[in-house]
Amino acid sequence: MALISLENISFHYEEPYSPIFEHLSLGIDTAWKTGLVGRNGRGKTTLLNLLCGRLQPTAGQRSMPVEPFYFPYLPPVEDRPTLEVIRASVAPFDDWERQMQALLEAGDEPSLAAYGEVAARFEQLGGYRIDEDIAREAVLLGLDEELLMRPFSSLSGGERTRALIAPLFLRRGCFPLIDEPTNHLDMAGRQALGEYLAHRNGFLLVSHDRFFLDLCTDHILSLNRADIRINQGSFSTWKGQMEREEETERRTQENLKREVRILEQAARQRRLWSDRKEKSKIGAYDKGHVGHLAAKMMKKALTTERRIRDKLDQKKGLLENREKERVLKLGAEEGGPEILLALDGARVRLGERSLLDGLSLRVRRGDRLAVVGPNGCGKTSLLRALCGELDLVSGSLAMPAHIRLCRAHQIPLWQRGLLRDLLAEGGIEETRFRTLMASFGVEGEIFERPLESFSEGQRKKVDLCRSFLAPAHLLLWDEPLNYLDLTSREQIEKVILEFEPTLLFVEHDRYFTERVATDVIHL
Repeated sequence: MALISLENISFHYEEPYSPIFEHLSLGIDTAWKTGLVGRNGRGKTTLLNLLCGRLQPTAGQRSMPVEPFYFPYLPPVEDRPTLEVIRASVAPFDDWERQMQALLEAGDEPSLAAYGEVAARFEQLGGYRIDEDIAREAVLLGLDEELLMRPFSSLSGGERTRALIAPLFLRRGCFPLIDEPTNHLDMAGRQALGEYLAHRNGFLLVSHDRFFLDLCTDHILSLNRADIRINQGSFSTWKGQMEREEETERRTQENLKREVRILEQAARQRRLWSDRKEKSKIGAYDKGHVGHLAAKMMKKALTTERRIRDKLDQKKGLLENREKERVLKLGAEEGGPEILLALDGARVRLGERSLLDGLSLRVRRGDRLAVVGPNGCGKTSLLRALCGELDLVSGSLAMPAHIRLCRAHQIPLWQRGLLRDLLAEGGIEETRFRTLMASFGVEGEIFERPLESFSEGQRKKVDLCRSFLAPAHLLLWDEPLNYLDLTSREQIEKVILEFEPTLLFVEHDRYFTERVATDVIHL
């Protein structure tokens, strides 16, 4: 297989943004199934855009011996059956067929020669088998064959994602660059996609879903605080190696701290002894003996201090890759009744569809309920109904009048204007909010930018931090982990397990759900 190479690459966006990469050099084998991980804002999507040529480095050279194919992408057509949309995303087969028909009908010698060229290209790229290949890939991706006949515009977000993954591996001679394909996929969809990718040829994949990464990767490219490295093995292998490395460095640091304390004490004693000897000199009667001893001890003290500085320099080089973690704290209201919310026989209507199928549930103080089910089954509609945004067509919802809810949205596109204005409007203390955002790796100049310029991950963090600080009895979270990096996900897990808020959430991250949920509601 080929080797993708970056040599001494530097890149920065226009001021006031700080550099993303400086003197980056790495090689990626196109046979590897590589997972790309790192905190939000560290340059994962930027790296993909540099590799596919959408961005140009400010310095250095890029060698891309294969054609990159970036996901997500807009298909060339959307108003046709899904089969035709996938086919057009692989190659312009329909156009070539029309060209070949027209050239055959012309029948003259130049036309027949041109026909031969188009037909050769058509055959080389698999045009005569493309529909069969698409049907095979659809089955492997967990898509029903009848879906291929449906209009692409009628597909759900998860169905569209899986349908548009297929061309990545049907287009010959291409190297897929895949950016967060699991967003909005349900658990079954993530499982199917992970198993599918595990049996494909090489790719470079950005994802923050730990279970998914373990399913389909054999190398991890990590954008760390202090360096960038590639490790062979699954995500769990890489994570374990990083934790072992961190633990070793932590022990080394503790040993160095002890050594520094001992050396500092020795240096102080020698300096003190030297000073005392220097003061005890009696003019000419000393004959230089006491002064010599004082100078000798002073020299030893200075040598010890140099050793201290060397030890401190060693310590500075340790734990450089450890992600900064600040203690998070929820603003959830304490106390209240045992049962915060009761739903009985609930149904809602969304367009022509009836959802929830007479759902009944109780939310008790301290519950952490995960709502799971396939895309389109009504998970978000349930949260909307609980918030009063969607009326029940049957059933009942009972909730004490004083109970306060706080919802975190799946895609918080409602955010507008400056962040500090949003905080002032919601009565949220800016200092506490900044501290929370910093714990998720977001700080500095972002507070001076309009919310419309924020990335999806930054918007998500704004919404979650707002939720953390809300004086609410019950938190309603809709896919809270979408666009969030691994470190942020782990921090959220820790704070939930520590403070035990009452929480009802929709999430397709299997690892997160298994760790924090006290019960699961299946729709």
